[in-house]
Amino acid sequence: MRMFWKLSLLTSSIAAIATLYIILTGVENPGPSLLAVALVGSVVIIIMVGPYLAFGAIAFALRSHRILSGILFAIILAVSMSAVICLYVENDAWLNRDKSREGQRLVPFLIGMAEWISAAFTTAILLPLFLISKKASEGTTTKTNA
Repeated sequence: MRMFWKLSLLTSSIAAIATLYIILTGVENPGPSLLAVALVGSVVIIIMVGPYLAFGAIAFALRSHRILSGILFAIILAVSMSAVICLYVENDAWLNRDKSREGQRLVPFLIGMAEWISAAFTTAILLPLFLISKKASEGTTTKTNA
């Protein structure tokens, strides 16, 4: 089944859209400065949606290797589901908090950092495995042709 990379792209896209939706529903009273909101919003979007773009790029690069593509799909599914669920629970808690106790909202950044770490770790493991298997298959092809 060579469709794992397509499923990985679909999963990453759905998770990115769900993350954007949750982020936008969690914004309350953005403040008087539209520029400040735009700057903070762009940083949040890069932190939260960037890993899904990285996962999509890795899925596209590994599309010819069925086993690594399947492993990557399982990782993307686990990371995206856990991140979206955690972000949804945190967003619900933030919107229903006691408004008299204000504080910083850091949990989305922690979730984003965990996503980035998992994307970097996945790339550091799967990409060298892909290159090694590609080099090994090219070596056996040239030996059989000789």
